[in-house]
Amino acid sequence: MTDDLADERYVCLTTWTTDGRPKYTPVWIVGLAEPTADGPDGSTNRVGFTTGSRSWKVRRILNNSTVELRACDSEGVVLPESSPVSGTACIVHSSKFRTVRRAIRRKYGLEDLKVSLQFGIPARLRGRGPISDCAVVVTLAD
Repeated sequence: MTDDLADERYVCLTTWTTDGRPKYTPVWIVGLAEPTADGPDGSTNRVGFTTGSRSWKVRRILNNSTVELRACDSEGVVLPESSPVSGTACIVHSSKFRTVRRAIRRKYGLEDLKVSLQFGIPARLRGRGPISDCAVVVTLAD
């Protein structure tokens, strides 16, 4: 399940507002694995993506860590054959953020560089800081 989701180019992240309304956002996603006792191959059921710490999705996750992920296209339109996968999200910084950031760079390559140049430099010039300064790590439900 994690591998299928992590192999997708785009995933629709669903978070919920304080009054229970769902909010949908397409994100790039990477699988995260580290040596643990969770599985025979040492992998865990975690995925991650980077974002800005002041984004609305981060605010909603800090209020309610329950999320749902589904494969989608670049505009967030859910693919007809995709099934929702529930999980619990947490916001990470520092070395854990850098781990997710490196995985994003490996997976998305030149596309990541293009987005960084197109949006990151102008944002910094306007005093907004980096476009992504934290990561969201989602532990998927079994």
